[in-house]
Amino acid sequence: MTRHILGCMALALLAACTDGRRDKAETDTPSAKTGEPLAMPVLDLEKEYPKKTIALQDIADVEYIVLETHDDGLVGSHYTTVTDSFIITSDGYSNVVFFHRDGRYSHSFNRKGGSGEEYISFGHNLCVNTHSREVYIYDFERSRIQVYSYEGVWRRTLKVESDGFVWGTLYPFDANHLLLEDKNNVGNRYGKPTNPRPYYKVAVSDGETTRLPLTAANRIGNTVNWYDEDTGQSISISRSIAPISTINGEPVIAPFVLDTLYACRDGNLVPIAKKQNWMKEDGTPWLVTLDGISDKYYLWYAIEKKADVVAWRERTFLQDRHTGACAQIRLVDRNITDEGWRFRHRASASEFCVPPNSLMQCYPAWNLADLHERGKLQGELRDIASRLNAEDNPVIMLAKFKE
Repeated sequence: MTRHILGCMALALLAACTDGRRDKAETDTPSAKTGEPLAMPVLDLEKEYPKKTIALQDIADVEYIVLETHDDGLVGSHYTTVTDSFIITSDGYSNVVFFHRDGRYSHSFNRKGGSGEEYISFGHNLCVNTHSREVYIYDFERSRIQVYSYEGVWRRTLKVESDGFVWGTLYPFDANHLLLEDKNNVGNRYGKPTNPRPYYKVAVSDGETTRLPLTAANRIGNTVNWYDEDTGQSISISRSIAPISTINGEPVIAPFVLDTLYACRDGNLVPIAKKQNWMKEDGTPWLVTLDGISDKYYLWYAIEKKADVVAWRERTFLQDRHTGACAQIRLVDRNITDEGWRFRHRASASEFCVPPNSLMQCYPAWNLADLHERGKLQGELRDIASRLNAEDNPVIMLAKFKE
């Protein structure tokens, strides 16, 4: 919807729900004459890949965008859409905030209220259609989607099916549809079944809902629940990984319980990659998604889903689309010299909606201020941080893969 689509892969739909240890994927070999990418890259979670530290600057052109701090445009490190003209995000409560592409504050709108043209709350659940210049906000307390212009003018309300459904985050599907997942009972500890065909496209004209032909029964979520014996409380924690994302302008569906990852392309589900051995011998699953796709690379992200959340392990893999060569990597910004430092958000096109062949990372101002005070920044990022206060808006790091 918001981006150009990368080159097509001529593949047939594979709609099988399989055990993560039994399914053996086959890969094509690249053509020596044409240099075409592999038809089906495969990530094996049990394989020991070479380990490397890679600076973003070695594989991508890095741009830092300082979001102007404004009384009506204070934002956090939330889901963000980067278009040719705007950077669109929210404050996580009720304000939709627009910045110009260079980071200057443009405008914001807030339509929170009780009327038929307003929303009660939406958190971070909004997405953008650059074709129609519309913003879609899921008012989950009323099971409806409010549609606004970029200026915040109400255009229409989309009623979506609500009986027994718990809708997740809104994603772009194409110029005329949104993508939604029914999350009812996902991760439910009482063992209630989940919707076996949970993915739907919603028409942006009238809200008509159409089920996609993809079966993903007994889904697992990104949340772990456990009981703290010391406090007597039940505690939940979620990781920033989702089975749906938008990469290079097209939705990517990567159900944690399936071996195959799909792109929604030209109205069809097209398999684009496979994972193997995502279920460990002890029954612990790896939650796996694609964080980015470029003309040359697949960037994978995987995290163990364990009850001991402190011990959760995460891995990032960079895979060459033409040779299949893969490495487990630590992706760093050369301008941050503190080796042990980690930002809340990783460099990703999965957590954000960014231009083709790109990754984005959100650097909170207070993080940068701390690093600068400790002398752990250099280059352009050090100069930027020297002008920031801890309460300022974040800095966006946008990295575009080199040709």
